[in-house]
Formats: sequence, structure tokens, C-alpha cells
Amino acid sequence: MNGDMIGRVIKNRYKLIDERGHGSFATVYVARDLGNNHIYAIKIMHLELSSEDEQLARFQREAHILLNLNDPHIVRIFDYGNDNNNTPYIVMDYIDGQNLKYYLINDGQLDVLRALNYTHQIAEGLEAAYKQGVVHRDIKPQNILINSKDMVKITDFGLARGKDTVTLTQSNVFMGTAYYISPEQAESGRAADIRSDLYSVATVLFEMLTGRPPFTGETAVDIVIRHLNDKVPSICRLRQDLPAEMDFFMQKALAKLPADRYATPHDFILAIEQLQERFQALHANGRGARSDNISNLPTAREPSVNKPPQAPQKEARVVVISSGQVFLLKSDLMVVGRQDPTLGIYPEINLADKTVGRRHAYLRNQQGTYTVEDLNALNKTRLNGVTLTPHEENTLKDGDIIRFGSIEVRFEVR
Repeated sequence: MNGDMIGRVIKNRYKLIDERGHGSFATVYVARDLGNNHIYAIKIMHLELSSEDEQLARFQREAHILLNLNDPHIVRIFDYGNDNNNTPYIVMDYIDGQNLKYYLINDGQLDVLRALNYTHQIAEGLEAAYKQGVVHRDIKPQNILINSKDMVKITDFGLARGKDTVTLTQSNVFMGTAYYISPEQAESGRAADIRSDLYSVATVLFEMLTGRPPFTGETAVDIVIRHLNDKVPSICRLRQDLPAEMDFFMQKALAKLPADRYATPHDFILAIEQLQERFQALHANGRGARSDNISNLPTAREPSVNKPPQAPQKEARVVVISSGQVFLLKSDLMVVGRQDPTLGIYPEINLADKTVGRRHAYLRNQQGTYTVEDLNALNKTRLNGVTLTPHEENTLKDGDIIRFGSIEVRFEVR
């Protein structure tokens, strides 16, 4: 892997100063331009894959596709090529913000107008790609960046296909991410077109509004089968402040057959705008989407009846085994990591060890149930000796041993 790349200078110009994201195919770094001190994001293909012709061709194709896309909602490319030691790289805009997955994890269900705003922007970016004959094929929250001005930037065109690019994938190869993949793309990556991308956008909107994708399962195969066969769940049943119009939209946007969906990003955007107008009107009237359903709820002044006494809240903490340092888990969400004032990173649980990532993991408290989630850290997170899968929550119990990099802590509840 590229774990020793921090501090390296690419093309005698771009100095790698931090890791931003790490995947199976490439790593994205924060880089400083030594010529003008500008900050960029630079995507570097894993060295062990750079000798594989198909993987290298896919990386180069992403660069060529991005060069032809010029839209405020698509991450811009500035430079690409091979370093002196044949390291493939792509230099892109540095986005000051987080990906949408971060907000889904931290905020849960999003405000309706906020979710519709993000969806509208995603569709605008895809409309620019559509006009250039580009299909993204991997729309998911992790590939949607939100900058400090709340503007969406679509990134990671590693699986994208352009109208003039050579097909690199066999017709029966699965491409994409199971939670967000269209039925036709699950059966064949070549079958994906703009309607597949719009299907993926609808699944992302579904998750923004309900806190979960429309189809879930124990394995990727389970999820794909549900995309292929199961009825679209009613979003209004999962979130009761939504009007029937939202269900109508989802049923069409997530139709099994592409011909039954919105045909173009323009059609999709028009439908989103109608929903925005509906919710803006409701907001202006000072009432929720289903205010008629809440008139019979008890008011805050009504006394509770037969309310059982609350048990005293137990205190949770993690103890660094080597030093005895204690961190109380007082918040619903705490970041475990390594402080870096230069980059403005101040995790709640600061483990001053270079094997610990700057944002290494989350510790969550969900009504007394504590979980740990690895944030795709380079040196991984281990729970009782088992390496955790990135971005999956794992329930903690008293006495569990968690290892962040080379630092071991004990989780305690008292």
C-alpha cells in the first residue's frame, strides 16, 4: 500500500501532507503545491496495482473523463500523469468539508429541505456529465462531498464510462455499491446509463430522509436480490412527516425497469423542484407536512401516567492500558484520533501516537448502547483482536479491548 507516502513530493511539486481517504484502488492525499503554496487533493493509485494494465487504464480513463467535465458540482481536475518512479496520480480540487456519509452518520435523518437541496445539486452535476455522455456508475454518500458553503461536489469517477471510452468491464461483472446500485447495473455494469445513476441518487435521498437505504441485507448478494425483486418500501411509513408526494416520487425514481423511471436529469430535477416547492410552502405556513396527524398528541403540560422511575445513568469510559489515561464518553458521538492543529483537527479522544489516524474511529452512545466504528484508518481498528470493517458499527460491552493503531484501550461501563 501507500502507507509511507506522507512527506513525499510528487512531480517535484506536490508535497503530500495528510491522507484524506483510502480505498482498495487508490489513496487520496492532501497536498501542498510547493510553487504557490496552494492546497490540492491528489489521488494516487496503489503502487502494487500500477503494473496491472486494466487498473492503470481505468485510472487514466478517470482523468480523461474529468478533464472534459466542467461543472460547479463536479470536482475539478488540474493535473495528472506519472511521477518519476511511475506512480500514477490525479491532482484535483481540495474540498474544505466532509462527504455526505459523514453527515448521515452524525446527523441521522436530515431536514427535508436540506436533503432535497443536496439531491438537486447532485442531479445538476449528473446533468453536466450526461451532456458529455458520461455515466458515473458509483453514486453513493461517500462520493458526494459537501464543502463549507453547503455546495455538493461529485467525486470518484473511477467506475465512470464515457461515450468515447473503451469498455474495460465484461458484461456480467458487478460494478458499484450494493446499497445504491440499480437492478440493471447489478446484472451488468455495461447496462448502466443515466437512469441507473438517477436510481442511485434516489437511494441516497431515501437514506438522507430515513437514516437507512431502501434495501438492506446481511450480504451484498442479499441487498442486490432485494433491489431486483422487492417492492420499494413506503418512505412515508418510515418517516411520517412526509406527504404522499414523496412516496410517488420514490416509486417512480426506484422503479425496477429503467423505462419506468425519470428519463433524464432534467426530468428528475423538475420533480425535485416540485417537492421543494411543496415543502417550502408547508414551512412558510408554519406547519409540518402531516400536521393533521399530530393534533391528538398529548401536550408537554400533560402529566405522565405510571411512568417508571429512570435508572441512574451509567458512566462509560475508555482507559489507555499503557498509561492509565481515562477518557469519559460524555457525548453521543466522539472522534478518536490524533490532534493536528495545522489541519485544524482536534478529536475528542486525542491519542498522541503516529500509528493513530487523525480521524481514526467513532465511539457512539445510542441511548446507552455504545458502538465503535473504524473510519477507514490506515492502521485499522481492532476489537478484541478482530480487525473491523470500515464504516460498520460494532457494539461494545464492558471490558472490551479496542486497538487504535498500536494503542490499546479498555472500554468500561460503571
